[in-house]
Amino acid sequence: MLSVPLIKYVIKAALRDKLMIAMAVVFVVGASLSVFLGSAAIVEKSMFTLVFAGAASRILVVLGMILFVVFFIRRAFESKEIEYLLSRPVGRLEIIFSFAVAFTILCIFMGLGVGACVLAVSPQLFAYGHVLWVVSIIVEAVIMANVALFFSMYISSASSATMATLGVYVLGRLMGQLLGIVDSNMVDSFGVYAMAMQMVSVITPRLDLLGQSSWLIYGVQDGYNLIYALCQGLFFSALVLLAASLDFVKREF
Repeated sequence: MLSVPLIKYVIKAALRDKLMIAMAVVFVVGASLSVFLGSAAIVEKSMFTLVFAGAASRILVVLGMILFVVFFIRRAFESKEIEYLLSRPVGRLEIIFSFAVAFTILCIFMGLGVGACVLAVSPQLFAYGHVLWVVSIIVEAVIMANVALFFSMYISSASSATMATLGVYVLGRLMGQLLGIVDSNMVDSFGVYAMAMQMVSVITPRLDLLGQSSWLIYGVQDGYNLIYALCQGLFFSALVLLAASLDFVKREF
């Protein structure tokens, strides 16, 4: 089901595109900017710096993976690399899952880079909350990389696939607030729009529960654990990979 040469091919493509170098430079710049902004705080400078660095790194990792995945897949279609791979003894499902594994490996490296960045900014505040935060950031990046894989397979335009993926990301980040509005007395909980939002929430990842900045400062207070983060990543990754596989298997070249 997996092809090691394909996994190596994707990782080499990331190295060829200088993805890791670019992300490392961006992390350094983001950490430096966070230190500058944190120094402007009157009290708790290290905590402000840590929050700024964590929030910026989280967005940068997701954006970097989305852009790489979308443009890598679309370039593979436009240059006929996909058709060449299909002419070899490689199955379509093997291509999908090998790409997904390669993207997961890249997400892990980026997540570790973010963890090193956050640790370098405020090493004295390191605790279990940092470990959970890094793992959840990796899970979030894996989910969005797989979502980007699905949209780039389904949509022929790289810009449209990127915007669709970002739309899912924004929806996932806002899902907690949207469900809070539905559960409040501000709207009819049994109305059409409220019921539609609850149905959408079933197939939308709860990204607002991942990578919470409060974990970096106060630790894990709400009983959240690694198992929940990993289960969410496995469920939604399997969901979008299944959709991408069904589309790819039925596609005619």
